[in-house]
Amino acid sequence: MENAGAFPVNAKPEVEDFETIFLENYERIYGVLYRLTGQKAEAEDLAMETFFRLWQRFPGHVDQLKGWLYRVAVRLGYNSLRAAKRRDYYEQKSRLIPSSSPDPSLEVERAREQLRVHCTLRKMRRREAELLVLHHSGFSYKEISEALDVSPNSVGTLLARAEREFEQVYLKGD
Repeated sequence: MENAGAFPVNAKPEVEDFETIFLENYERIYGVLYRLTGQKAEAEDLAMETFFRLWQRFPGHVDQLKGWLYRVAVRLGYNSLRAAKRRDYYEQKSRLIPSSSPDPSLEVERAREQLRVHCTLRKMRRREAELLVLHHSGFSYKEISEALDVSPNSVGTLLARAEREFEQVYLKGD
């Protein structure tokens, strides 16, 4: 984007510009959401919702666009996790879901571990969970600082705290 900052707040970009933004960012946005939700279809839906929100309300400064996209995506993903937790709770309460196990033991173990990690992330404070998801999705400290609107100098410290919180919550779940 050579004309950074060229769009007024809430002005829709040209279709070609939007397509470029989409193509440059979709794969990483999807990747973050897949790691967060653990479900391909949910990650695809949330990624599309992220870009739909971009189309509806284009942020004013294109130079902060990636941060805006990641912030929206992670918040949508985190909201999805919380909604799934509530849905699971009510489904179990009403016994709508029969208990059944897939045959391969490795798949069962992987699914249990993935569920445990997702449950741990749901129990954590939002910003700490977002930090971990972005970090483990391969984002640089600079990208994390832009996405979460924190100082680049504090990302390392915040990540260390988030990792300690994850470990405490994770171990408490045993």
